[in-house]
Amino acid sequence: MYSNCLFCQTPFGENRELEYLPVGRRVAFDPAKGRLWVVCRACARWNLVPYEDRVETIEACELRFRRTVVRVSTDNVGLCRIPEGLELVRIGRPLRPEFAAWRYGQQFQRRHQRRAIGSLGKVVSVPGMLLLAPLLAAIGGPISPILLAGLAIGGGYHLLRRSALKVKTTAGRTLELSSGHIQNARLIRDDTVSDGWALMVSHLRRGRKQDLEWEVLHGHDARLAASLLLPKVNPLGGNEETVGGAVRWLEAAGGPEDAFATFARSHIVRMPLDNVESKIVTLHAEVRLALEMALHEEEERRALAGELSVLEWVWRHEEMLADLADGLAVAQGLDEQLDGLRRRHSRAGLVRSG
Repeated sequence: MYSNCLFCQTPFGENRELEYLPVGRRVAFDPAKGRLWVVCRACARWNLVPYEDRVETIEACELRFRRTVVRVSTDNVGLCRIPEGLELVRIGRPLRPEFAAWRYGQQFQRRHQRRAIGSLGKVVSVPGMLLLAPLLAAIGGPISPILLAGLAIGGGYHLLRRSALKVKTTAGRTLELSSGHIQNARLIRDDTVSDGWALMVSHLRRGRKQDLEWEVLHGHDARLAASLLLPKVNPLGGNEETVGGAVRWLEAAGGPEDAFATFARSHIVRMPLDNVESKIVTLHAEVRLALEMALHEEEERRALAGELSVLEWVWRHEEMLADLADGLAVAQGLDEQLDGLRRRHSRAGLVRSG
């Protein structure tokens, strides 16, 4: 089992309660379906545990869950805290809205809190800039506020052109998107591919006079770009009510696997005056969250189906490193030779000191 979150790379931490899964402070498990997750406390994402590490751990979690007083429980989901600090989330037969609220609610609420803190900093900084202008005018004359305004405009322009995220395509290219490009990203219908949808993004072209270029992404490239874009256009996250609304949109679309294709064709996923637009930012907030949830569930579904997803790749990568480490074992007899060399060196040191 990997020890860091696959999404934010934050260490899971350790627990001493689960012999076969000694990482993580919050573990979720579904005994009926044989699924097990380590929940990252930093980003609240659910990291699926590889098959080989599940059976014994799920049995241990079930035993400890039944022996512990349940703090929060419904017909489908239960949460308990073991005195040593480990939290267990037990999934029974969850309805999709309830399970989604448990799985995504904390993640989206934390995003909302971080956004609120950032907004507060901006609100505090604006009066400071307003007070700074007359002060500079009194000290340096009328030219100072003009220079300050010019610097502010230049800084804003720089932010619009600065790379906010990078998308590496399967063809080996790296697309750099600024915040303005993220806001202009489009979800379009594309009947030429089996998925039925594509992502159209503009990006920076470094070292050329023309700094704007459009790219149409399909398949894996489109899903990867969407997974990076959607958190940027969903900065406020959502509360339990918003998550419930996103789940209803997913159900109306026919499930996570059909969400992108359905929403790319639909005219009811935006406000009436925005129907001519195809930008992702013009989608209803609950629809944008639904797309983000659909990507998470699709990745897990692919992993459970045995496809080479990000999770399976990481697991196999760790297994490969373990095999390499085993192959680098010290040759037989080398330890004895090293011990003899140390003894001779020690005796030589004693002779010199005598």
